Parts: sequence; C-alpha cells; structure tokens
Amino acid sequence: MSVIFRVHPTIVPLRDTLAIMKSAGFSVRILGLAIAAGLLLPGCPAGRRSPSPARETPVLVLPVGDPVIEGTFDALVRSSPENRPFRVLVDLTRQVDLLRLVQELRQAGLDKKNRRRTVIESLESVAKLQQQELQPFLDDLMDRGVLGYIQPVAIVNRLIVEGNAAGILELSRHPAVASILPDWTSEKRLYGENGRGDSDSALLGESFTSWGVDAIGAPALWRLGLRGQGVVVAAIDTGVFGDHEQLQGRMLPERRGWFDPVEGRQDPYDNHGHGTSVLSMAVGGNVAGKIVGVAPEARWAVALGNWNNFYSRSRMTLAADWVLRTVRPDVVINAWSDSHGDCSSFDLPFINAWKAAGMFVVFPAGNAGPGSGSDESPANLSGTVPYGGPVFSTGGLERSEFGLQVFANSSRGPNSCAGQPFPSIAAPGAGLPFAYPPAPAHYGTGNGTSLAAGLVGGAAALLIQADPELTPEELETILIRTARDLPPEGHDSDTGAGILDLPAALHAVRSR
Repeated sequence: MSVIFRVHPTIVPLRDTLAIMKSAGFSVRILGLAIAAGLLLPGCPAGRRSPSPARETPVLVLPVGDPVIEGTFDALVRSSPENRPFRVLVDLTRQVDLLRLVQELRQAGLDKKNRRRTVIESLESVAKLQQQELQPFLDDLMDRGVLGYIQPVAIVNRLIVEGNAAGILELSRHPAVASILPDWTSEKRLYGENGRGDSDSALLGESFTSWGVDAIGAPALWRLGLRGQGVVVAAIDTGVFGDHEQLQGRMLPERRGWFDPVEGRQDPYDNHGHGTSVLSMAVGGNVAGKIVGVAPEARWAVALGNWNNFYSRSRMTLAADWVLRTVRPDVVINAWSDSHGDCSSFDLPFINAWKAAGMFVVFPAGNAGPGSGSDESPANLSGTVPYGGPVFSTGGLERSEFGLQVFANSSRGPNSCAGQPFPSIAAPGAGLPFAYPPAPAHYGTGNGTSLAAGLVGGAAALLIQADPELTPEELETILIRTARDLPPEGHDSDTGAGILDLPAALHAVRSR
C-alpha cells in the first residue's frame, strides 16, 4: 500500500484556494499577507497574533542559494515568457534551530506538553517576524500583478506562491529568500494492494480478527486497560471515510479532525481507500466482533495530503503544517513516499518539527521489494532530531508454512542514505482486513507496508497512553530493542530488528 511515484512536470494550479484555506481554519488573503495588525498563519484565529515564546529562539540563518531557484527550474523560469504562471515554494533565510531548541527545552525540565507548545510557538514566531519584514515587498509585487497568491506556513519558514516568471525572478533577488523550489505532483503506481471490493466483506464473515493485531500482542495490552484513551493519532493520506463503523465518533472536533487542501470539503472523504484502510489498522474501534485496529479508543485526525494517491510539495507542506499546529497529535502516520530523488531531504524538516514537538513519527518502508537496496524516501532518510538518527520505518511481514517472513514486495535495505539501518522494525503487512469505503460496514483485505505502519502507529498510541511523557526517540529505541528477532539473526535489511512485540515494549516502558 506504500507506493512508487512517477514525476509529472506539470505545475497544477490550486483549486479555489481562498475558500479551501478558510474552510480549514486558515487565515489567508489573496492580495497580501497582512490582515489588520499582523501576519496570520494557519492555526492562528483571525484577529489574534500567535503568542511569542518567553525564551529567545535559536535560529539558523540559511545561505542564499546559488542559484536561488532550484536546479533546472532556474533555466526554465528565465527562458519563459514573463507572463507564464508558476507555483513555487519560497524558503526564507531564518529557520528555527530545532536541535538546539530541543536540547534547551529538555535542559530546562519542561514537560512534554509545554515542550510541544514552545516548539510550535517558536516556529510561528520566527516565521511571522521575517514574513512581516518581507510583506511590503510582496505587497508591491501583488499590486503590480506579477504575484497572485501567497500562503505562509510555519512548520518551515516558507511561502507558497503563485505568480508569473517575472515575479518569481524578482522574488529570487530579495536577500531574505534562501531558495525557490518548483511545485510538482507525482503519480503513484500501486501494486494491486488495495481492498478488493464488496466480496471481501462477505468472505470475512460476520466477525473476524486480524492476524496482525494478534501477532504484535495488542490484546495483552487491552486486558490491562490500554486501548489508546487520551491519545491522538494523525495521518496524512488519501483522506478518510469517517462514517465507517470502525472510525465514526472519534474524529477530533471542529477543525482539528479534518483538512482538505484540494476541494475544501468540510466533511471527510476518501475517493481512493488507502487512507481509510491504514487509519483503521491504527485506531479501528473493533466493533461488532470485527477486530482490525490496535488502539480502538484513540482519537484521530486526517489531512488529505495525497489526494487520489498523488504527492505534491505544496499540498504536503500545507498538510504537515496543519498536523503540527492545529492537530498537535501524539502520533503521526505517514503512509506515503515521494520522488524528489535519491535521499532528497525535502520532507525532513516536517519530520524534525513533529519530533521536536514530541510526536512519534512512522513511515512504511515501501513496496519496491524484493530487491536489495529497494528502500524509499523519506523512510530511508537520516538526520532526525535530536541525535541525527534515521527516520523510523516499518517493513511488512506475511505468514507462510515456515512462520513469519518478509512480505515479498516490502522494500529492503541496505539503506541508500548515509548507511543508517533500514527498516527499523517490521509488522504484519499481508492478508490483513481493514475498513474500506464506500459503506459503513464495508471491508477489504490486502497487502502493503502502509498497513504495517498503521499497526505500528496504533501500538505507539498504546505505549504513549502507558507513559505520556515518552519522547519520540525513547519510544523508537524501545520498539527496536524489544522487537522479536526474525531470521536471519540480528538487525537485517529485510525485517530490521524484527517483529513489533507490544507486551515486551510495555514492559520496557514500565521498567524505565
């Protein structure tokens, strides 16, 4: 259910952008960045500025790129007619030094809730200050008609901009601009791993239990009262069918539960099915004798970051920003990969911001196996806060006559990026039942490391309920150290440290 992309160079215009952003709780303005007294960012209610942190925020000053405009896109912009439209991502020079900030907050002895709040406020404060300084210049470009749309975010100090070639070139010459990246979308090629239609509901019967839930030991934690209560799980995916019986009633209220940057719909939907299936692995309510989810009482939120299973830089930026600043979850499931190129770090700032804010982040290894070195980005990246370690990734397992083994299409190491271990661990990822559109009691079965990532996300929710102060890296370490080894012996490039073992992980959490 993880996928491979094929890049399409076409730059796709945003649909009804102003209405979409307003409907999702974003404060935006087509003709400028300022409203009344100050710049407003996603997550900040109209008429209020985001609060500034009491401590001085450590800042990294990025060098101005040479060229500022990324790669071959620079030549394309310069050779285009002045009125040719583009959508770009403009990164400014002042960025929060998340590594230093995390270290300072932990040295100060702040609890997880206050560390999360301070990280988010620090990102908002740094972004707001520099974006306000740039505002008169941007207003002039908009007044002259060379820029037509600007959306600021804070997870990275970035502006999403639509304008013509002349406006993009003028923007590139401002000293506050570090880099300008083109937006693009990429098509994902699936391996036939989605639900197989109505027939699966009948084949599964009136009641059933996912072998994956049993294999990781989730029922043992349920018997101890750990079912995800008080924990929030967010996912960036193809959407969600929120009326499914496995999910209904636990979406976060108001604007914290659903974000649609594509069509701006108020109610959640999933035209693809991938998002619904993965989320049900994590937080399915296990109703009416149908056992599919690991954390059946956790609450959830979903951003439609991969509309129709397509990735785009701008949409992922908006989704990541909303998850961080509006949802503020405990767990973030990212059942997607990208095609920026080998080991591109484009998505790493999102991961680091989430982790700095105390959120456990999991990615599927991918479905590009069985070849060696079939790892995918961003699951294979390293350089995460606070110690520079790898992104936490999950391979997929299947049952066989020989016991558990790696699922045939599960992506394998060795890691192509900096030699870090890949994958981190493994979880069931084949022959699993899951919730699926279009009906409240409709189910599918399928394979994919995205399903495995959903199970790991649900497992993290149970462990966070057991110890809410667990940091992301503490939880990662516990999951790896307590995983049950699978052949070949030791950490390997097929299944990482082995299969997730929830009872052993809980013992390690309570023994700290």
